Amino acid sequence: MKELFKTRSFLWIWLGQAASALGGTFAVFIMSWLVYDLTGSKIAMGSIWVFFMIPSLLTQLLSGPYLDRWDRRSVMVFSEWLRAGVFLAGALLYFTNLLTLWHMYAIAVLMGIAEPLFRPASMAYVAQVLPKERLMKGNSFLEGTNQLMMLIGPALGGVLLQFTGAGFILGLLVLTLAGAGFFLCLLPKSDHHFEKKESWFSQFKEGLSFYKMYPVLLGVGLLLMVMNFCTGAAIPMFLPYVTDYLGGNSIQYGLFTSAFSLGMILGAVITGSLKEPKNRRVVMLGVALFEGSLFIILGISTNFIVSFLVTVLHGILAITFNIHNTTLYQRRVPDHLRGRVFAVRILLAQAGMPVGAMLGSIVAETWSIPILFFIIGGLMTIVTVTAFCLPIFHQLNDDVSATAKDAAAP
Repeated sequence: MKELFKTRSFLWIWLGQAASALGGTFAVFIMSWLVYDLTGSKIAMGSIWVFFMIPSLLTQLLSGPYLDRWDRRSVMVFSEWLRAGVFLAGALLYFTNLLTLWHMYAIAVLMGIAEPLFRPASMAYVAQVLPKERLMKGNSFLEGTNQLMMLIGPALGGVLLQFTGAGFILGLLVLTLAGAGFFLCLLPKSDHHFEKKESWFSQFKEGLSFYKMYPVLLGVGLLLMVMNFCTGAAIPMFLPYVTDYLGGNSIQYGLFTSAFSLGMILGAVITGSLKEPKNRRVVMLGVALFEGSLFIILGISTNFIVSFLVTVLHGILAITFNIHNTTLYQRRVPDHLRGRVFAVRILLAQAGMPVGAMLGSIVAETWSIPILFFIIGGLMTIVTVTAFCLPIFHQLNDDVSATAKDAAAP
């Protein structure tokens, strides 16, 4: 690992990414807490996620073709300092007792615009500063750091909220994001060259045509859309679920939020240590089916420890599905089409989340959170059982490497 830090730029980008990831977890934690504290409304909890998710999705889709044309260091610094400035304004409103729900909506929109710019710019910058033989180690180290921040951030936020209050977390959040921007300012400007590219619409259209050639990818994409619809309905309700339904406090909410990240870390380790399965269809669809049953268990559980362990297991299953799904795309999609196809993948994967957040909050407000969990668990179960019965999903077990070679051939 020492050889990575011989490249001074890698040190600054690692510190910047670590601070950015920690700040991001604090931001999600405190935004949820403040909205529920201001309103006590489950619909408001769902709507704040909608105000974040829609700008985030649009930014990811529309900015991709243009990021190569901008200085990557400037993009990263802009993303961090915009978020720091937004939360500085929020902190001032909080300390003067002027903060309202509409201010929180504005913060969510600006967060949704700024946050998706950082990761692709940082990934491209890392590829520029590290030699090819160190890229694998560098990316692994950065990803491990991000996962660690996602694990400790919510738990730390819960402890700080319990003993210091929301104002302290807002101040710490501003300092963390501003610090991330400072570290990134120490990077040299990126050497970037770009050629005139096709329009975004042309690239997106070409990505859609690939799904017509390989309908199994469309099937998996639609299945993932349903899964993310259900996840989008559940996530905004975790705070009222822990505090109202399970009778927990801010510390338990922080631990509960960290549970999913803990599961993802464990799942990545487990999946990476196992041989690739011969029957990917059974693994992927079985994981989706099991995830549906976990939502039903959350609806039944009234014990925090049981719900915590269920959420850890949910994280293990989620990362298992994502790893196999990513591998499927990497093998099926030729290199010169990946950017176009991944743009469509983003749309399919994330389009269901804001819809789920809004509808889920209405169901939880009208009936109850356990009924919401029963509904989304049942929906995932029905959709996955249907997928098991569809012949198209048998293509998950095809010889994908041969298919990718054929597709890449001129």
